[in-house]
Amino acid sequence: MNFAGISLEKFIAKQSKNNPDTNTKDLRKRLLKGLQDFKAGVKCRCGNDLWVIGSSYLGNGCFTCLTGESDSSGDYEIDKALPKNISALEFLPTGNYFDDDGNELNPDLHPKPTLCLSCKKDGIKEEEIVCNLTRLDQLEEKEFICFAYENKY
Repeated sequence: MNFAGISLEKFIAKQSKNNPDTNTKDLRKRLLKGLQDFKAGVKCRCGNDLWVIGSSYLGNGCFTCLTGESDSSGDYEIDKALPKNISALEFLPTGNYFDDDGNELNPDLHPKPTLCLSCKKDGIKEEEIVCNLTRLDQLEEKEFICFAYENKY
């Protein structure tokens, strides 16, 4: 879904402007109910997340079930009901690595190879997991090889 996010207040103002006879108090109440249901994990009958704006007019449902369309590009959704743009890296632990036998490996207990110290990716959070996995995978090797290496000098 590619909704355009809009605050509850801006949506109500937009609706009131486009439809002067809108009962804003009733609309706010319905939107808040839809948002409350969304946050409580209520799903559409098909299993998808609720479309809060559409649900406030037609009863709880997702965009597709309420409109019969699959592309929500350009349609509004209350911003508090949109998924946050959070990097998956924020959820991945950076210190818990395990070998194939289930033994925990701590990258801090093994010195970084010289090649890593001269790499432009060294110290970049988004690269840390891949770099650690590459190093830990080669602990027993005589020569360290990294195909992602980029010289920072």
